[in-house]
Amino acid sequence: SSSPGGRGGGGRGGGRGGSYEKPFPQARDVLSNLLPCQLSPGFKFYQYSVDCADKRGKLIDSRLRRFQLFNFGLFDPKAGLVRRKTNLNERQIKELKKVIFFQGSYVLSARPIPGLELDLEDFKPDANGNTKGVALVGGGDGSPSSDEGDIVTVVQVQGLCAPIEMMEDVRGKEDEIGQLTAAMGDITVDLRIVNEDCTMSFDSREAMMNHCRDTGHFPVASIDGEKLKPANKEEFLQFANVVLRRALSDRMPKWGREFIDPKSFTEPADKFGKPLGVRVYRAFSCEFGWNKSKPLPSEPIKLVLTTDLRAKIMRTKSLLDVLCEGRSQMGSPELVKFDAQAQKVLKKQWIGEVVIATYDKRCYSVIDLLFDKSPANHMVQDLNISHAEYFKKRKNIDLKFPKARPMVAVGGRNDSVIYLPAELVTGNELDAQIKMKLPTIASFRPDDRLKGIEEIKRFLRPGSQKSKGSGLLPALGFSLEEKLIKVRATRLALPEITVAGIKVPEKSGGMWAPLMSKANYKANPKHAVQMKVILVQNKTLRDTSKVYNRIRDMVNGQNSKYRLGDKPHEVISVGTGREHYGAVEKHFGPGSKLPNNVFVLDFCRPQRGASTDPAYSVVKCMLGKGGFISQFVNWGTYDHSNPRDPKRSTIILSGVARQILSKCGVRIWFVSIPRTVPMPAVFVGVDVFHAPRKYDPVSGKRKAKESVAAVIVQIMRSHSPDQNTDVELYCETESRMAGKEIELGALLNRTVSNALKAFKLPNPASCFVWRDGVGDSTISQVAEQEIPQVRSALASGVVGAPKGKKGVALSYTVCQKRINTKFLTDDGTKIPAGVFVSGLQMADYKTYYINGTSPPYSTPKPCRFIEVERDTALNKVSSSNLAWALCHDYANWAGPIKLPSVVQMAHKLAELTGGMQDNGNSINYQKYAGKIFFL
Repeated sequence: SSSPGGRGGGGRGGGRGGSYEKPFPQARDVLSNLLPCQLSPGFKFYQYSVDCADKRGKLIDSRLRRFQLFNFGLFDPKAGLVRRKTNLNERQIKELKKVIFFQGSYVLSARPIPGLELDLEDFKPDANGNTKGVALVGGGDGSPSSDEGDIVTVVQVQGLCAPIEMMEDVRGKEDEIGQLTAAMGDITVDLRIVNEDCTMSFDSREAMMNHCRDTGHFPVASIDGEKLKPANKEEFLQFANVVLRRALSDRMPKWGREFIDPKSFTEPADKFGKPLGVRVYRAFSCEFGWNKSKPLPSEPIKLVLTTDLRAKIMRTKSLLDVLCEGRSQMGSPELVKFDAQAQKVLKKQWIGEVVIATYDKRCYSVIDLLFDKSPANHMVQDLNISHAEYFKKRKNIDLKFPKARPMVAVGGRNDSVIYLPAELVTGNELDAQIKMKLPTIASFRPDDRLKGIEEIKRFLRPGSQKSKGSGLLPALGFSLEEKLIKVRATRLALPEITVAGIKVPEKSGGMWAPLMSKANYKANPKHAVQMKVILVQNKTLRDTSKVYNRIRDMVNGQNSKYRLGDKPHEVISVGTGREHYGAVEKHFGPGSKLPNNVFVLDFCRPQRGASTDPAYSVVKCMLGKGGFISQFVNWGTYDHSNPRDPKRSTIILSGVARQILSKCGVRIWFVSIPRTVPMPAVFVGVDVFHAPRKYDPVSGKRKAKESVAAVIVQIMRSHSPDQNTDVELYCETESRMAGKEIELGALLNRTVSNALKAFKLPNPASCFVWRDGVGDSTISQVAEQEIPQVRSALASGVVGAPKGKKGVALSYTVCQKRINTKFLTDDGTKIPAGVFVSGLQMADYKTYYINGTSPPYSTPKPCRFIEVERDTALNKVSSSNLAWALCHDYANWAGPIKLPSVVQMAHKLAELTGGMQDNGNSINYQKYAGKIFFL
């Protein structure tokens, strides 16, 4: 494996895909985890634009400060706008606060804010389109003043109703003004554009919406005589989701983006009954979105609530427990003292690590450990009380060990420092053995998810909970229906898979790794390429020659065109870390005389307690500069020199042998794709890797390394496996600003162009692009940037093509794998891999779902495929069947995966290069053409 684990494809059993033997009919109805939501008659809300500036006129950036000023200007008990303009009592003011949602530069409200009505003269634009606005703070006229002289002004207000896309055309009906209308409930939108410079009218909702997009005009709605603008889909969803989060937070504490029941958790134990040292909480993920039943422009969109259940894990040991471990002879943690050497070691271990505060589940980066401070003697700045007193008075938490040291300094907002007692935080990173058990201890079966959905319904529906917050959604016009949306699920056929000419039987369609050991590619030995193996091995390993011989025999026994020598060409003895990559650098450095066809086999052993050798990414980067193929085998995962379980060792090394062949360029199996795909075909996969933020001790801030985008281009010459025996794959990566997903057009253009040149493909007939890492809100923007660049590359690659040749037929699809949508059965039947659903459609694009895998301990997680653009020449191609076929074509796993292989390979490459110091910028991709070197 290119990851140091070296598991290959066989170490995890048949968990992903043994589903072909599960009893599931060809088609049946299944439940989704989507609840329809109806809007009340007369639904409306309001958006207020707010300017916040300091006394010098500079905009205030701090969201917290803006919120405090807005709240002060509106609700100050002496001079706030509500106090000055209304006679509301305290209870009414409290109710008003519940329906106002501060969003930074604007505010959403479920009802008009007193004193900020729509028809105020102050909100009417002048000849230049500017408004006077209403001052909340620092504007005179009785408004309160802040100590710093800040100024807060509400500059605009807009009344909004439901999006017009939710309304149905009422055709053939004339109203009193003789115009067709679009309607939903009692909301009527005139199908004229009510703008001073536009007098057009339209005969359908679609025609009016197209005009609005082109001109920036908007229709006008009327509710109870109040002129409102239909919200766009994004504005409406934002309001719906802030209301939802407020309703949930009134009931449950928030942890990240989810909400948990703090009293509902499990503490799993191993098979001997020993606790694993973690608590597993049920976390509820809820979000409003759009749904259609048919992919038609005329089909109105419906509001749906997606509800899901996730696991949140927290260590039971506090950081104080960990720091005092092994020092229990001293008694109470308050008696434990740390000498200078212990302090140095612990600071090195914990500074920069992420910890979780157990009382509110927030994550922080550790800046320092203060061994001279305890909660009892460390004072809270400006409050003149100790941290022990602070937590007792403000958080209602009695510390068990108020005199225990150290205090933990963590990074807060706006580069502030927060000090936490060590007994109230716990490490975020889980032990390796716990991570291995996550599928069994932190997964939820379908029946668990159905119970979780019922629980959320009880929280959010009126009258089902006596506690506060349960009625906020219906009070603001959102009414959840009782039943989940049902959809038709169809089982896709297993594509034809051949291994060295032998067809994989359907019963093995979930896992065909056992068949791979019998593969015979029947290459002529005279034409075989013997790879010169340079064996890099940790100096502590013994009997590695036997392991090398086993790998060699597995590779050579398949009679491919690539063979390993009887013995390694050279052996390099190395240590770990610097002693590992330093020796490799010396051997492959400038002036080194290396033979042709070098293959580097690295037997590494991480230091005790570590899962990987830190030299891994450094060595990979060094070898990448020269275009050398390499394979790591990790003795930390399994000791192959002294296998306690020979079968497991054989499974892992068989996977290693398959990866070696794939990296050399052998197509180790062939998946037949739909015959309707025009050949030759170009398959493109795109993904972006984002490294997690880490604490930087130099700047004192959490920083993210640059992100890495990867593009994979794979060429298929024909539908016959005989003409596709070699891998024709080309890839490139590119560094980009941390977190940036968009603007990959130039990289796509360059990579596709270089791929066509590398494999001398003058006339591709079709091209299919699968793009990962795109959220709903940026789909149109990304497509607009990238599709023309791909078309340009395909056109430039047609060298010597006949004049008048039409452009290459193109399909562009966005893949979304991290989604909350699930499909469930109410009778306990497991939904297998290969289930296809098209009954849930997005608002703007044709959509379908494929259940690529079916894990044994959890609910299958489908991938959403969004067809953004598709040329008519490809209308006969089944997009779902093509995607499903390519889900079986990932050489690193002998079974189906969630994504088409080119997308998964792009993810793997981006992750590999994202771990390198230079983000893979020095890799010689031209030398790697035709090799899946990154597995």
